[in-house]
Amino acid sequence: MEFLEGYIKNPDRFRTGSVNISPFTTDDIFRNNYIWHNYKEDSDPVTSFEGMELTITASATAALDLALRDLGLTPDDEVWIVTTSGNKYISGCVTRTIEKYCRWSREHSARTAAILVNHEFGFIATQVKELTSYNLPIIEDAAYSMYSENNGVLPGLTGDYAIFSMAKMFPMQAGGLLFAKDKTLVQKDLSPDAVSYFKSCYKFYNKYRRHISAARIDAFAKYVDAFGDADFEPRFIPFGGEVPGAFMFSAPGADLGGLKVFMQGHGIECSVFYGEDAFYLPCHQNISTQHIDYFLTLIKDFLK
Repeated sequence: MEFLEGYIKNPDRFRTGSVNISPFTTDDIFRNNYIWHNYKEDSDPVTSFEGMELTITASATAALDLALRDLGLTPDDEVWIVTTSGNKYISGCVTRTIEKYCRWSREHSARTAAILVNHEFGFIATQVKELTSYNLPIIEDAAYSMYSENNGVLPGLTGDYAIFSMAKMFPMQAGGLLFAKDKTLVQKDLSPDAVSYFKSCYKFYNKYRRHISAARIDAFAKYVDAFGDADFEPRFIPFGGEVPGAFMFSAPGADLGGLKVFMQGHGIECSVFYGEDAFYLPCHQNISTQHIDYFLTLIKDFLK
């Protein structure tokens, strides 16, 4: 244990605190239980968002699994992954899910049977419309981007499927949503009570959409100011209605792998944006100036 500018560095592992990419905290276990018991919705897995008919799933990964299964892919097929930034980084939970059915690639080829567009960290991949020219099924991965838009264009309204994460947007431990054009796909192994629970929490928290979006945008602006004063530049900047799901900064030449271990050892969910000298941190509706000061104090100490 060390004392660092009003903070405890390297605390006992049971007293680290916890700050997740999601706004979830331990107290939300009990709050969500209360919501389910007192604002209980039915167990019909169908709900809606922005005119889209959605089905409740256990997670965004489960939603992706349903979409891929519906496509009837063969082992020799490929899913072409396209991202907002063009960076080669893609979450392992996405690639592992695709690998249950077929191969994946970061380039179009003769084997390409579907396209997955990842709207990274709340930042919209604006190339979706032009990708429709390939006449291939498009899955929009909007796990971080449910409330984002780019000049009025919402994720999910262009592709054939769209997946969203309740757990990345709301203070929840799990929960996903799936849009499938002209059909309803249901996760059959999800119990009626689980469907009711996720639907109840979704309906409750979605009422606070405006607050959630504004708070995330405000937290991002605070990050930009604080990290800018320390000569760290943001990797992404919200544009035209985008609602950030993380704050990412560039740190050329830094030991970002070591920083990840160090920060996670302090209970802070974070990671390297692999393929670039960039690093991302939580940016949700509960992130305050105090959180940002704490993160930055630890980062500067590690990188000094």
